[in-house]
This record gives sequence, C-alpha cells and structure tokens, in this order.
Amino acid sequence: MITINETGIKILNIKAGTLYGYNLGIRDRYDYTTGVLNHSLFRIFLQNHGMKLYKDRLTRDIICLDFDFGSRSYEEEIKHLGSLLAREADEEGRAKLRQIIEKVNQNKHKYCKKSKDEIRELFYRDGVSVTYTARDRQGNMTGEERIHYRMLYRNSAKAKLGQVMFINETLYDAAYDWMTMGLGGRMPLENAKIVELSAYAPLTTSTILDTFSIPVEDILILKDQDSFFTTMANVVRAEEYEGTRRVIDEEGTEKARQRALEKGLLDLQGNPLYNKVYKKIPAVKKRCIVSREETEVKNTMWDGMALIEDSCLPAWVNGMALLRNHFFKACGFRGRIRQFMQDWCEEKGIDFQTWKIQDMFGEWHLAKDIKIITTDNAVKWLKFTDLMGASPLDAYHYWCGRVNADGSLFGIVKTDHKSKLGDVQQLSYQMLNTLPCTRDDVKAIAQYSMEYIEKLKADDEEFEIFLRKNANEVNHYEMMADLYRRNPAFANSKWYRYEKRQIIRAYVNKIRSGKVMVNGDNLTICSNPYALLLYATGGDWMQDPTLMQEPGTVQCYTGRFADGEYLCAFRSPHNSPNNVCYLHNRRSPEMEKYFPFSDNIIVVNCIGTDIQDRGNGLDHDSDFFFVTNHPTFVKYAGICYEQYPTIVNRLKESGVTYRNTPLEYARMDNKFALSRRGIGESSNLAQLALTYYWTAPATELYDSFVILSVLAQVIIDGCKREYEVDALSEIERIRAMECMNPRLHEEKKDFPLFMKYVKTIPAAKNGKDIPYEEIRDKKMKINDRINHKLVCPMNWLQECLDRIQGASQENALPTRQFVLHLEGKANDRQISKIQQLVSTYDSFIKMNHNRFEEEDFLVEFEETTNAFLSSMGKIKIGNPKTINRLIEIAMDISEENNNPNCKRKYGIKYGRRMLNTLYRQNKEAFLSNFKPAD
Repeated sequence: MITINETGIKILNIKAGTLYGYNLGIRDRYDYTTGVLNHSLFRIFLQNHGMKLYKDRLTRDIICLDFDFGSRSYEEEIKHLGSLLAREADEEGRAKLRQIIEKVNQNKHKYCKKSKDEIRELFYRDGVSVTYTARDRQGNMTGEERIHYRMLYRNSAKAKLGQVMFINETLYDAAYDWMTMGLGGRMPLENAKIVELSAYAPLTTSTILDTFSIPVEDILILKDQDSFFTTMANVVRAEEYEGTRRVIDEEGTEKARQRALEKGLLDLQGNPLYNKVYKKIPAVKKRCIVSREETEVKNTMWDGMALIEDSCLPAWVNGMALLRNHFFKACGFRGRIRQFMQDWCEEKGIDFQTWKIQDMFGEWHLAKDIKIITTDNAVKWLKFTDLMGASPLDAYHYWCGRVNADGSLFGIVKTDHKSKLGDVQQLSYQMLNTLPCTRDDVKAIAQYSMEYIEKLKADDEEFEIFLRKNANEVNHYEMMADLYRRNPAFANSKWYRYEKRQIIRAYVNKIRSGKVMVNGDNLTICSNPYALLLYATGGDWMQDPTLMQEPGTVQCYTGRFADGEYLCAFRSPHNSPNNVCYLHNRRSPEMEKYFPFSDNIIVVNCIGTDIQDRGNGLDHDSDFFFVTNHPTFVKYAGICYEQYPTIVNRLKESGVTYRNTPLEYARMDNKFALSRRGIGESSNLAQLALTYYWTAPATELYDSFVILSVLAQVIIDGCKREYEVDALSEIERIRAMECMNPRLHEEKKDFPLFMKYVKTIPAAKNGKDIPYEEIRDKKMKINDRINHKLVCPMNWLQECLDRIQGASQENALPTRQFVLHLEGKANDRQISKIQQLVSTYDSFIKMNHNRFEEEDFLVEFEETTNAFLSSMGKIKIGNPKTINRLIEIAMDISEENNNPNCKRKYGIKYGRRMLNTLYRQNKEAFLSNFKPAD
C-alpha cells in the first residue's frame, strides 16, 4: 500500500489546441501549466491501484486538458503571422516572426484545421498521446516517454471552464469502473443517462480535508418529504414564439465553392478555399415570460442534508461536514441522534436496545446503531437503480457493497468557519443594489466602512493591524508592518505615506465595488432538523415545535444572532429584490438540547414557507446565506418580502437524450462549456436591468431581472440537467431589448457610474505588461458609456465614498533620512539580473491577479514563485552595497545614477515587488538597511 500524500499531487494542465498542433508536427511544444490532483477518495484509490508518483509530488498518469481554442489552417496561420509582422516595430521581434513564418512554410502540408469542439470530439473518441522528453543541463534530449490517455471525467466546475481529466489508458478500465461503481459499463447505448453519470460519478474526486469511517449500514436513508405553501409569486414559464435560426445556405455556399474553384483558390490538398454562407430561416423558439399569480410553491424538506451523530465526527469539524462517497453527497449537521432516540423510547415505552427503524428500501436498522440520517436526495445512485438490480433494495445492497469495498470511508470536503474579519463580513454589489432604499439608507449602510477608513488614515497602530490582517505572499503589507514596527517614526516618511495612501485608496475602490462591511456572516443553511428526527421515528414531522409559520417572515434558528432578532439574508447568485429573505430568529429548548451547532449554521423553516424559491432555488447540501442584522437591511428585507413576490421557476426540462458514445459525451460537454460565462453575465445584466428599473420603473425591466434570476439557476444546474430554454440565447435576447439599451444624445449610455469599479481591466497578458495607453483606452471606453442620469443604491455608495479624502501627505519626512546609505560600489551586473527577474515575476502576478481563488492556479503560483526565488537565491550577493542600492532604487532615493538601470521609472513600476522580494529573501539583512527607533 502506498502512503497517502495529503498534499496536492502535481499534474499537467495542457492546452488541447497546442497539443493537437504538437502532435501534428506544426508546433515545437505544447503549452501547459502545473495543476494539482488534490486529496480525494479518488486519489486514494489511484495511489493504491497503480498510479506512479515522481518525487512523491508529481504524476503523469492524470492530465487535465483545456479545450479553450482550436487550431488554424496553414493559410490562416500565415495571414495571422503576416498581420503580426506588419505591426511589429522592433527589428529583433520582426526577425523572430520571419523565422516562425519560414518554419510554418516548411510544415505547411501538416496543417489540418480544427475548432476546439472538433478537437474535443477527436480526443474523446480516439484518446490522445502526450510525449514527455528529458533533457540535460545543456538542453539536449536524453530520453522520451509517450503515454496515451483516455477521457475519464469532468466535474461541474471544470466543465464550465472547458477542462476535462484524462487518464493513462493502462489505468482507465479500473478507474472508470471504480468511479462509476461499474454502472458505466452497464449503461445502454440509446437514451443513456450520461448527463447524470457525468455529474455524479466524479463526486469522489472532490477535494477533501480528511476522511472518517462509518459503517454504511448505519446510515438511515428515508424518502424525502415535500411541504406546500400558497402565495403570490412571479412565475417564470416558457412560451413559443416565431423567431429565426441560422442555417447553412446550401445554394449560396455552393456558389462560393464554385467561385473559389474558378479563381484557383485551393489549399495544399487541392480543396477549394471558401467560407460557408449562412441564412436565417423562420423557426419556432422558446423564451421566458413572467406572470404574477397566486400559486402553490414547494419546499423539498431535507434536500441534500443529513444529520450525523455528534460523537462520530472528528473534533475539528464545527457545525457541519460536507460528505462525499460513491454517488453520495450530503451536508451532515451535528446532531445528538442517539440521545433523541433514547429520549423517544423512554417517552413511548420502547426498548431502545431492540427497537428497529425501517428505511425507504424496506431494510431495518437498529435505532441504537444509526449514525447518519439522510434522504433519497443525497443518494444520487437512485437515478440508476435499473442498472443495479431488480429492485431498489437490490440497488441499495449494490451501493453498500461498493462503499464497503473501500472500507466505508467517507470524505469530508469542508466544514463551516467564522468570518476572517471578525464580527463583520463583506457584501457583494448585488446585495446592495437590490435594496429598494434611499440615498440616506446607503449612507447608513456605508457608515461603518467609512469610519473604519478614517481610522486607518489617522491611527498608525490600526493601519499596522490592517496590514498584518491582509498580508499575503504577493503583497508587501507584512514588509511595511515590520518597517513600521522597527521604527514607528518611519510612518511619517514620504515613501511610507505614499504607500499608505495607495493602499487605502485601493481599499476604498474595493468598497466602491460593493464590498461594504456590515455586522453579519455566511451561515450554512439547514432545514428543520428536529422535524427530520421526528420523521425518522415515525412522528408527525409537520408538527415541528422548534419553528413555526409566521406571517410576513420565515422563522429561523441560529446562535450567531440574538433570540427574537429579525434578520436579512441573501443567497448567491443573488440578482433581484425578489430574492431577499426576511427571517425571524427563534430559539427553542429542543434545538439547544439535540443540535450542538456552531454559530455559522442557520436553520430555516421549510414547513409552510416559500424559502427555497425565495433563496433562488436553494437546497441544503451546503448552500449558505449571507445574514445580517443591520437595521437598514432588516427594514428593507421586510419590505422586499411584502412588495416583491418570490420568483418561481416553472421551466421544464428539455427532454434531450444522448447516446452512450464518446462523441455524445463530447457534444454534451461542448454545450456545457459554453455556459462558463453565463452566470456572471446573467448577474451583471440583471443589475443593469435593476438600475434602469430604479431610474424609471417599467414592467419589461422588472420581468427582465426576474427572468435573469431564473437563468442563473438554469446555468448552475446545467451540469445535471437541460431545460427547454437556452439560457445563453435568453441572455442575448434580453440584452438586445430596447429598454436595456438606453441612449443619451444618440450615444449608447448604458452603464451606471459604479460599473467602472465592478468591471476589471487586466494589467498584463501573455506574460507581458499591457501598455498603459491600452489600459487607459479601455477605461475610457467604459467611461464613455456611463450615464450619470441613472439612479441606484450602488451609485449612491459612490457619492458617499467621494467625500473621503486621501491620506495626508503633508509634512512628510524625506525617506532618505530613514535609510542607511552604505559607501562603496554595488555589483551592477547583479542589479541588472535581479531587476530583470523581478520585473518578469511582477508581470506574472499582474497577469493572474484574479486567479488566486483557483485551486489549480495556486500550484502554478507556487511553482513560479519557487522558481523565481530559486533564481534569486543563485545570485550570491556578497556585497551589502548591492542590496542597499536596490533598496534606494526601489524607493527612488538613489543619488548614484551612473548605472542606466538606476532609472526612476523602475522604482515606480516594480519598486514594491523589488522591496518585497529582498525582504522575503532575507528579512534581517533587508531590515538592517533601515534606521531603528532611537
């Protein structure tokens, strides 16, 4: 048995388009970054069934392919390179492009154009080979290994990025059988459930923090129950309409082909070069409509949740543990199940030692042995019972056998945590912008953040706390805090004052994007756990005494807020005032006795309420609410619940079926990959519609943000099911509506003021800094579309923040007097080399500044950072003057300008990165260049 390595195992993330070109022989290399195969139940299986590790941290048996672009034809490649050559001003760059063009001409017979979708189809059908070469220090090839891979799985997150995991074909059969519990091989050819299999088989690949063992037979699985509630709602349905669709114009295309033949426009194989001609034809399509009506809404009571016996969970788990196993996904909340069962038996006169409870399959379980109680919504294998035996009971035993084969080991994906900011948490701009509030209300909401900013400006000690709280490997905050601690007077230096001003300005801009702080936190949502205990014992679950129906609000239970408090809650994605939840916190002795929850759990009443639809289709498999007791939010939560009826999604599933073939898997995944931009687009477009609505209320605007809220659900669910309406087409239809395109003096003016703080403009691309002029032009394009007549809460936030003055620069002391100046001559060659390394690394950070939430990127960041630090470490700086000079250059206080690298622009552009690099290389040596406090 291999010892399990719980850190990430490095794998290659390869650009599929470049691998296709490399295998054709038209590229010298394929592009890749370093990804990670994280600790998971699947990885444990692989490590015990033949996966090879190199240096304990790298494997070639699994790769991730990114299908984000295709491959050009020879003619397109020559045209592309020609345009680059025409724009290239540098002679060295032109020479390199000529060499590339010459090589393309040498390989022109090898080109075979394919789109990214076609490359996916090819690789899914035939698999793909990857060649690994070994080289010596001089770059000479010393060995080669070629591995053939087959497509294995994609999880929902990777599908939206166009990424898929491939495995060494020698491991494929065992891995596929284990991951699909043998169901993949039993799947029929026609009407195959490949959408469901692709969604649920990879549950065992989820990253886990730890594992714990619990007998699978001690899990009580019950049939979930529904609760109904009649209320006024905005019901979203689909209707047919006469539209058009784009098809190939066969006649026009044939004419284009004949013209190409007549003119001799042929490719290298003698095929005519022409573009297909398209036309639009009438077609019946479907779009979303909204009707306001009294309707019955449904809550699925314990959808995706479970109760776990408190004594079975590891001590580090807080209020809940998100569990994974074969086709099993449940958010397990801590509960004193055994104590409840004993109390129930004592009250009813039942012998606890012999009492048995029947599950939904007819299997009996001793009550004293039950460790987990959950429902059929957590066991995804129920969708495949026809492949698992003659009856649901057979299917249950089949699943138990598969789980027991792995030691009945369950993975814990995550637990709940308190906010890193203490008692406050940051809003999103959607939360603020959906409140039907006033300018003064926004001022009240922003007050805490504005007072905090003023405190940062005025109090150096508070600013040091801020620096240390927000320090990370990328920024220079820890370095600044240590410089301040070494000599508090340094806070008055010109350099420190400038940096402080810029840091506070960046923080203000963060708040401008909606990250306002209010008292509150993210709380994981649980549904009526006491009712689930009653249901398990045969009691009347609808008579749950812990939470009651209350007109105009939904009762909840959480230790985070006081008993009796009214609360405001938001669930992401949050797009409209119709999704704002109004809650009433209610403590009860039963909850306190049987549920040792942490403060970051919130129980909501799903009996006789509309909470699941109100929360935009929430379930209980670890969904969370942002919950606050801020008086302004609470006030408007009540108003929203009364005046903005809940949105109900009545869109039907499409009924699209697939065959069980590799090409059908590719077709399905190509469709899912298109949705990668849909969630963000639906959210941003909803906020534009809402802004226009706040400015000038209109029914079509109201319906637009209601529909866009539903489309966000549809896109999120896209990896599990398909709907009758195409979400991306609907987004484009709404975007094109006249009401969504306001103009001012015949110019398109569709952006509210806050949009310039929400839209991000990259500072680097392909490893190079984007020229300032290009960034400026992009910002100007956004500014040109801003309409100052638009009214919304986020714009009022900008007005509040406009009143904040920058941190003072007055009476700043010269930085020079805080930095020791060493005499002697620095090593100019080392200075040049270090500056080159730092500027390259700085460009890498800027190019990827928005990717630090991605697990795969963190490995790439670690590798790049380690390589950078290794290169820096190879430069043996024996002369203290060299470090001293680099500090002076970075702080723009160097008086020795005989070195051409001692240019002011370097200090301005890369100074922070240089200083932080020197600090992290040797903190003591770096700090010794600064005068200590007297």
